[in-house]
Amino acid sequence: MGGLKLDLLHKDMLDFEKILNLPSPLEPISDYRFEQKGLKVFVKRDDLIHPQISGNKWRKLKFNLLEAKKLGYTKLITFGGAHSNHLYALAAAGKYLGFETTGIIRGDELNADSSLTLQYAHECGMRLVFVSREAYRDKEELLNIYRTSDQYIVPEGGSNALALAGVGEMYQEIVAQLGYIPDYIICPVGSGGTIAGLINVAPKTHIVGVCVLKNAQYLETEILGLVENKENIELRNFEILWDFHHGGYAKNTPELLMFIEQFEEMHHIKTEYVYSGKMFFAFYELLKNKIKNNSTVVLIHTGGLR
Repeated sequence: MGGLKLDLLHKDMLDFEKILNLPSPLEPISDYRFEQKGLKVFVKRDDLIHPQISGNKWRKLKFNLLEAKKLGYTKLITFGGAHSNHLYALAAAGKYLGFETTGIIRGDELNADSSLTLQYAHECGMRLVFVSREAYRDKEELLNIYRTSDQYIVPEGGSNALALAGVGEMYQEIVAQLGYIPDYIICPVGSGGTIAGLINVAPKTHIVGVCVLKNAQYLETEILGLVENKENIELRNFEILWDFHHGGYAKNTPELLMFIEQFEEMHHIKTEYVYSGKMFFAFYELLKNKIKNNSTVVLIHTGGLR
């Protein structure tokens, strides 16, 4: 009976995935600077998976949602800020898949009209609970206050052990689409689930994470704690870049905004300055002396477009 129930849950998810653009496209991009180094450069267009549940957010949510359904939960609770792509995607997933959702929001000065993200989450039916930035640091205490026993906890950013399986599916898509293992995969780092998932399954690819938060070196410990394949950690075939945050989370600089405008004009790929824009910027800096000649590079577009 338990096996039948699990099969039905997977069928529900497979039915939903029929409206998603999966596998997401792997799109080649060209530039004379790539040609000079003999590079093949591709963008994994996870931003095209779905208008609302896009990018790495679907990858990280998929197996969390399956787990919630398997355990009999119909309500979800999570955390996020005013511009959280995770919050946006979870609210949409709740709406599409029939979960009631609650978001604990960092910033008690905010309200449902403070950002497009919060507006959309509210429109999807998400209950928004605004708390001070100081209180937000103690998530266990907040769960004690606001969580009810019938709510499944999805961590901030969706990053936990279950998220790794979804990111692993993305890597499998990349290898199948290329027909071989890429030399580099470069992705933005917010909560760390995407890079942890890649480290977990891709020991022969050099993984580069571009952190979009300021002073977030603490994330490395959390990322390595998520990785299940500890042998891959010992290989150290990954690195995290800490100096491309452009002022911090959801912050930008004139230099970054100018780069994004030029990038979009050249490659006809829309991006944003919170996540993927910073990653693309960092990649062009790495071209100067870090990326080896005659390599294949895959850049992960994690969505975030509104």
